[in-house]
Amino acid sequence: MLVGLTGFTIIMGLAIMVALFVMSIGNELSAKSPDTLGKLASYACGEPVPATRIRMNVENFFVYAVYFMIFDVLGFVLATTIAKPVNLLLPLFYAGTSLVSIGILTYTWRQ
Repeated sequence: MLVGLTGFTIIMGLAIMVALFVMSIGNELSAKSPDTLGKLASYACGEPVPATRIRMNVENFFVYAVYFMIFDVLGFVLATTIAKPVNLLLPLFYAGTSLVSIGILTYTWRQ
């Protein structure tokens, strides 16, 4: 047990040392650009963006997050219960409940 762990530790240490060596050579050989005010700005492109233009619509994200959660749980339930169909009514009931809840959510969010 200890012999395998020692070999793994040596190989991992050598891999880290080689990776650091390659990174240091690449850092020395790479072209450097001067730091300008635009490059150091908080916005990625360096363009000034007024705060009034940055508005996120969190409601649309919430709608997609809820749909994803419903379908994710539905897929998990169907995948785990159909493999061993002891009780076939459980996945069918859950799928029906999920479809009804999606219909209700779609109806209420459209109004």
